[in-house]
Amino acid sequence: MTYTELKNKIDERIQQAEVQGPLTREQLNTLHHKYRLEWNYNSNSMEGNTLTVAETRSVMIGNIDVHRKPLKDILEVKGHDEVIRDILSIGKADLRLSEKRIKEIHASIMYEEDSEKKGWIGQWKEVANEIINNRGEKYTFVLPEEVPEQIHELLNRTNAAIDHIQAKKKDAPHPIDVALNFHLDYLNIHPFYDGNGRTARILCNLVLVALGYPPLWIKEEEREVYYRYIADIQCYGGRREDLFAYMSELILRSQQMIIDIQAGKSIEEADDMGKEIELLKRELKARENNSTEVKRSNLVIKELYDKSLNTLIGTFKATASKFFDFYAVNQEFLDITVDGKSIYNDEAMHHIQNITKETEGVLTKLSQSIFYKDIKAGKSLDYNDTLIVEFKHDHYEVYFSKTRDTIIKKYNERLTQEEMDNMIKQWGEAMIQRLRENFKEGSTNE
Repeated sequence: MTYTELKNKIDERIQQAEVQGPLTREQLNTLHHKYRLEWNYNSNSMEGNTLTVAETRSVMIGNIDVHRKPLKDILEVKGHDEVIRDILSIGKADLRLSEKRIKEIHASIMYEEDSEKKGWIGQWKEVANEIINNRGEKYTFVLPEEVPEQIHELLNRTNAAIDHIQAKKKDAPHPIDVALNFHLDYLNIHPFYDGNGRTARILCNLVLVALGYPPLWIKEEEREVYYRYIADIQCYGGRREDLFAYMSELILRSQQMIIDIQAGKSIEEADDMGKEIELLKRELKARENNSTEVKRSNLVIKELYDKSLNTLIGTFKATASKFFDFYAVNQEFLDITVDGKSIYNDEAMHHIQNITKETEGVLTKLSQSIFYKDIKAGKSLDYNDTLIVEFKHDHYEVYFSKTRDTIIKKYNERLTQEEMDNMIKQWGEAMIQRLRENFKEGSTNE
């Protein structure tokens, strides 16, 4: 079938599934488990071996790092699965891609032992990357200095297309066009030092799922064709439609699983047992890692900050700023405690960002405060609240000073995106209710 015929076929299958009604919870759990199994196993195994030059003909854009290091670390698999869980749990929804979200996804799926490489995670590349194609020719990706502009243009282009689709405009492109074009253009930019293939596939599937389509994955026996199509397009001017038709077959396979589940058919495959065993082995390693108690140290705290706390604080500040218009005076205040001594604002941020193994003193507390003064309408209502993170000997605690609803984590556990979203959502909703009650009381008193 042609690319257009395949898109039509997928749409027909989606309509067929909709006529049958929503999946039961049990069916949905079965489907999501299958999607996670295939996506995790195949996407990570694509990155799992040290490659020779001869092997690069079957491993093109986005599937090895420039130094050809294997990427089988269990923490990356765990982070990858967390991202997939978030995407599948949200399902069809409004979508806005951003540089921040891309960098957060990269930070979630990458792990480096090397202290220098840790600084590269979630940051645009600073060194050019390249690959040798299947004809022995060098292909250089977008240069580092061009990455911000090209990512900006890609996001503008993609978000505009998504807006047209969600607004149901007549000239809106097909959702699969948007997802697959993003996937290919992102690979050509290759914005990170490593992990570009996985992030490309995650973001492609994020677009698909958000727009009502199932995710795709590429099996071991399908990779060579996938890489060859990409090589032909990027290096030799091949037709995008050939790659897109191939990938549409993979989307159709995922959609067919929904039809099969509704019909009471099994969606298990002969090699699923092997995949299950492999994932169980990885989970065993993860549990072994988790059973090793991690104590407080500057490097442990720095990694926590980079991986999740920075995101939480940034989201809190962004949400808090939405209420600035209600007050004449608004202030933000950052305070950290190092060996009993307080450090504030810019100096505090500089300390956090420059923590190394040699940094003296242990960071024991981090506080991000928001102050609101002189409300513009309603009854007088000054208000302040503080997001606090306390770093204990063998765990850390996160809470707001006004509520004290505390999240307690061991140092080898990051805050999940869901936990962070819930914290900020509850805080924002409480703030809205506080203002609403204040305006009501002020109106009564007038």
